[in-house]
Amino acid sequence: MPRHCSATGCCTRDIPETRNRGISFHRLPKDNPRRTTWLENCQRKDMSGQGLWDPASKYVYFCSKHFEKNCFELVGTSGYHRLKEGAVPTIFEPQAKPRRKSKLNSSKLAKYQQKQR
Repeated sequence: MPRHCSATGCCTRDIPETRNRGISFHRLPKDNPRRTTWLENCQRKDMSGQGLWDPASKYVYFCSKHFEKNCFELVGTSGYHRLKEGAVPTIFEPQAKPRRKSKLNSSKLAKYQQKQR
């Protein structure tokens, strides 16, 4: 099963096409405080929706789209870009706002529903 990005709203998977586009995957650090900084920056919440997400899995990755270009360094002559030691992801989509209820009153709603039939 291919790796996938754990950032909220990111659907990037580690497949050949993604790698051909220069996107790389980087494991969530084990050590604090870097781990905490990565998790705070991604703004993902725990299952209750209240606290900070703290995954138990060792296999949590963020794709390179969430890092600034200056977070990478060129290694050797191969063209490989490695994530710098202290780099943290900072590029995340704003959290989606909950959808608001429609402002249609009952008569407008009935007319709308008739048009849909």
